[in-house]
Amino acid sequence: MFTVLFTAVGRRVQLIRAFKESYINHGVAARIIGTDSVPQMAPACYFCDASYQVPFAHQAHYVERILEVCVKEKVNMVIPLFEPEFLSLDDNRQHFTEVGTTLLLSKRKVLDICRDKYLTYDFFTDNNIDTPKTWIDTEIPAYLKFPLFVKPRVGMGSAGVQKVKDKTHLHYILSQEHDLIVQEFISGSEYTLDILVSFDRKVLSVVPRQRLEVRSGEVSKSRTFYREDMIIKAKNIVEKLGAIGPVTLQCIDRGGKLYWTEINPRFGGGVPLSIKAGVDYPFLLYQLYKGQLLEPIIGRFKDNLKMIRYDEAIYF
Repeated sequence: MFTVLFTAVGRRVQLIRAFKESYINHGVAARIIGTDSVPQMAPACYFCDASYQVPFAHQAHYVERILEVCVKEKVNMVIPLFEPEFLSLDDNRQHFTEVGTTLLLSKRKVLDICRDKYLTYDFFTDNNIDTPKTWIDTEIPAYLKFPLFVKPRVGMGSAGVQKVKDKTHLHYILSQEHDLIVQEFISGSEYTLDILVSFDRKVLSVVPRQRLEVRSGEVSKSRTFYREDMIIKAKNIVEKLGAIGPVTLQCIDRGGKLYWTEINPRFGGGVPLSIKAGVDYPFLLYQLYKGQLLEPIIGRFKDNLKMIRYDEAIYF
C-alpha cells in the first residue's frame, strides 16, 4: 500500500482526485490522507481516504501531530501544501526519516530563498535572471516610476499585494505596514510553470500555464502553453536553486522578454491542468519513491489544453 499524506488540504479537491485517479489507472494500491485544522470544513478532506485534525501550523505540537498520523497510517510520503509550515517541517526532517516517511520538501536554503520575496529577488539578480526591480521598504529610492506593486516580504498567494498609483499612496501604505517590498510594475501576460525535480535534483518536467483569470489569488482560467525558451529558462533557474519535488515558478512576458517574479517550493493551485495535460505527477512521485530512475519528459505535454473552474458544494 502506497500512502500519501497531504497537509493543509483545504480546497485542493482537484489535486486529491488527480492522485487517486492516477493510482487507480496504474493499478497502484494507494491511500490518500489529508490533514487540516478543521477537517469537516475543508472540502478536500471529503475526497481523501482518511482525514485528521491537526493544530494550526504556528501552534505547538503541529509537527508532532503530523508525525503521529504518519505512524498510525504508515505514511510513505508527506506532501506539504502550506508555506507557513515548511520551516517547522524542515526542522523535523530527521523525525520523518526515523518513522519511515519521505518528506517531499526542499532543503532550508531553498525554502529561505522562496519564502522571502526580497531573497528571491537577490537570487534572480545574482544569477543574471531578468526580474522586476525590487526594494525593501526601508531603502526606497528618491525617484520611482509609478505604478508600483507593494507586497509582504513573506506571504502566500496574492495576500497583501497592492498596486500603488502614486507617491502619496505609497507613503500611506508604508506608514501602516512593515516588512514590505516595493516592486517595479511589469505589464504583460502572466505564466505559472509547474516543475517536478527528482531527489537527485534532476528536472523531470516543465509545463508552462498561461494565467487567463485569477480569483482570490488562485488561477480560475488557464491553458497550457508550449514555449521553448520559457521552458529552458525555467529548467535552468530550478537547477541553480537546487530544489527537489514540486516547484512553481511565475513570470511575466512583456513583448517577448520574460521577467521572473516568484518561486514556490510546492504544488501550485493550477497543477491539475498540467496533470491532465499528460504529466502524471502522482505516478512519477510513486516511481521516485520506489527508487526508479526516470528520464526527463520536458516539453512532453498537451499544448493549449484549457481549464476553467467552478464551485461545487458539499452537504453534511
